[in-house]
Amino acid sequence: MTEVAPGCPGTALAPPHTAPTASRNASPCRSASDHGSPSGTRRQLAKDKREEDEKAQELLEALRDKERRAQQQLDRCAEERGRKMEEQRRKEQKRRAAAEEKRRQQQEAEKSERDSAYPHPHPPWS
Repeated sequence: MTEVAPGCPGTALAPPHTAPTASRNASPCRSASDHGSPSGTRRQLAKDKREEDEKAQELLEALRDKERRAQQQLDRCAEERGRKMEEQRRKEQKRRAAAEEKRRQQQEAEKSERDSAYPHPHPPWS
């Protein structure tokens, strides 16, 4: 049998009295003033959609900026590579020209040496 609370003859013990709490079914996203208000819900949904759209736009802009910077870097690298190749081409051309000049001078020196070692068989007046 249940015990009777002292000082209260004939009443059974009950759980302690607590203050009423917010509804367990209420959405944590909604404020108390929006609860049960369709226009408030629509307003909140519209606000949420605007915020999502703004965030998506910001992300798109950030992605475009990143792609633009990457393309600029690729362009700079290509230009630098082109400059280096042109410089290498000029160096090679200069080296070839120097080698050709050295070969020509060497041939002239050899010819001059031969001519001085072997006089002409015919005098220049004949």
